[in-house]
Amino acid sequence: MEGPPPPTRGFMPCSTMTPLILVLSLFLLGVQALHGSQWTYSEGTLDEEHWSSEYPTCGKKKQSPINVQRSKVQYNPNLKPLILVGYEAQNAPFTMINNGHTVQISLYHTMHMIVPDGTRYIAQQMHFHWGDASSEISGSEHTIDGTRYVAEAHLVHYNSKYHSFEEAQNAPDGLAVLAFFLKIQEYSENLYYSSFISHLNSIKYPGQSTVIEGLNIMDMMPHNPQHYYTYTGSLTTPPCTQDISWFLLADAVLISITQARNLESTLQDHSNKTLQNNYRTTQPLHNRVVESNFKILFNQHSEYPVLNGIYNKLKTLRKLEKQKKEKGQEKKEKSSKERKSKVKHN
Repeated sequence: MEGPPPPTRGFMPCSTMTPLILVLSLFLLGVQALHGSQWTYSEGTLDEEHWSSEYPTCGKKKQSPINVQRSKVQYNPNLKPLILVGYEAQNAPFTMINNGHTVQISLYHTMHMIVPDGTRYIAQQMHFHWGDASSEISGSEHTIDGTRYVAEAHLVHYNSKYHSFEEAQNAPDGLAVLAFFLKIQEYSENLYYSSFISHLNSIKYPGQSTVIEGLNIMDMMPHNPQHYYTYTGSLTTPPCTQDISWFLLADAVLISITQARNLESTLQDHSNKTLQNNYRTTQPLHNRVVESNFKILFNQHSEYPVLNGIYNKLKTLRKLEKQKKEKGQEKKEKSSKERKSKVKHN
């Protein structure tokens, strides 16, 4: 999704953004949030299981997310650390929106990362995936040896050789995603997430937008962004565009239980239900190779991928149970209304 109009290269976007431009940006984001709202993760005729009927690429063989089985990851000493430029705090407004599927933050095009082959990717947007606090389901999309983290952040970028995200998104070398996990620390709040979490109440409903001042994206990332896994995959939501370069950071960000619960319970989706479990289940690797730029300290076969299948089945069963309870409640309410109506007539 396109962010605020990109500033002139080399010029810091601060107070020069006029109120009119900001208002127009919020309006356009609200309109765009309604596009593609038909697909869901677990309900209706176009749930995750049926994405490929409308979006054929979702059924192909280079899909994301995946389970990273560390015993099969190939260490590549030629993979240099990512070079991240411009992600530090800026005296500029960041637009944040509830698009019905997640919370999305538009990023300035002065932010970019340079990957090991020298390609420069320009930042487009940042969004999150999470689970369901009430059912104790974690919601990261990728898993490590079958372990699912509480949440996952994606920073979507496009290749600087293209003039815009729209031009790049269908090109075989067009997009790259920088991803990292969020996990819970018992008590301490992550202050770098305080402003972000507090603004969620302002975008409770799909299409609503708000503005955060001076966000520091770099501080929202793990302390060590140098170590990563990388592979070729896809977007994790329709249209599931393939040939995406993924860089999944090995380190995770710590947030408090309260912050995690607020992330999981504040927003609503297009069905006016709490926006939860907005993650795609892991996809088959299909002979793809996952590489790392750091050495993994063990080399034994993991049994965790079996648990990953159990996680996915458990997620499906709990959603079915939730839907069954909701239908039962609707029947009870309907029956109660009918009884009351009969009493009145009598």
